Amino acid sequence: MIQVVEGDARDIAAMMTIMHDAFDPRFGEAWTAAQCLSTLVLPDCELLLAKDGDNVWGFAMSRWVLDHQELLMIGVAQRLQGQNIGKRLLSDTIQRARQAGRTKIFLEVRDGNNAHDFYLKAGFIAIGRRKNYYKNAEGISLDAITMLLEL
Repeated sequence: MIQVVEGDARDIAAMMTIMHDAFDPRFGEAWTAAQCLSTLVLPDCELLLAKDGDNVWGFAMSRWVLDHQELLMIGVAQRLQGQNIGKRLLSDTIQRARQAGRTKIFLEVRDGNNAHDFYLKAGFIAIGRRKNYYKNAEGISLDAITMLLEL
């Protein structure tokens, strides 16, 4: 049975396994282990893991400033996508943000990414666009849609 638990910098290897599996390299969205580690060591960052025993099947990483939280990324192993693991990670992130007194959660998603609809269903709204935020493997720049969830 999959449980959502807190993770930390010691979970980088498991996180990177999911990162490489879940994020299509054509879009340049995946982070490196160094980027993840440098973020996770900050006191205002949280890593949640979707685990079944010792197996990690997904993660969500976020950070906050005062009462605003930013969801940095959610990743789920490809073979388990569509089984509500991402939904569970997002739900736990939102619940923890509320409990901590946060009033808003922001995120950015690549224009054209199926995750956009996932976030809309969770109550996020599009509030802006960052032109040419992502650069794919062919050198084509893609926009990021900035989204907000009021808590």
